[in-house]
Amino acid sequence: MTKRQPPVDGYCEQCGFNYDTGDLQGTVTLLIRQSADCSMALTKAAAGPDPNVVRLRPEPDVWSAIEYACHVRDVLEVQRQRIAQCLAEDRPVYAPMDRTGRVKQQKYEDQDPMEVAAALMRFAREFGAAARVLQPQELGKLGLYNYPVRAPRTLGWVIRHTAHEIQHHRHDIIEILAKVEPPIVPKPKIDEASEEGSEQPAAVEQVEVAD
Repeated sequence: MTKRQPPVDGYCEQCGFNYDTGDLQGTVTLLIRQSADCSMALTKAAAGPDPNVVRLRPEPDVWSAIEYACHVRDVLEVQRQRIAQCLAEDRPVYAPMDRTGRVKQQKYEDQDPMEVAAALMRFAREFGAAARVLQPQELGKLGLYNYPVRAPRTLGWVIRHTAHEIQHHRHDIIEILAKVEPPIVPKPKIDEASEEGSEQPAAVEQVEVAD
């Protein structure tokens, strides 16, 4: 199953992100909150009955939860570096991130989920700190961006695009874990008749519970 590429402007039907709404501070706050969602989803799954569930791919060409989490972590780090580059250079040209190459080169699948989750949150806070202080004239500064096509993009767009990346992949991580996590078997309900008959001998009660 090949996922179609999300848009880089306007409204994303897959995750609900809208490039045309929200101010800078609200966008950064959303990014940090959803980064925390990614982090918590990963750690919760890794602490469950089958820790390796975070490494399972729902389809051969769809990343696992930890691969998406590693990608989110790296996006936050790279985009923070691009903010600094854009402020320091007159005509910044951003080097490609090589998002697909990193999966194998950095062995995303084998990384420790707790370390990934912690680094993800650290980079989210660092990105947020760098983005929050940007002034209107800085947000309008252009840099040459490579994804999905080579084109000049404002620093304000870079902030929004980063927020979209996080929201989109938060959706991916939660959706994938819902598919691959082992189902939780609920405890059997005890009906009122059983509760009223609680004065029965203990041996009888044990048989009823075992059933």
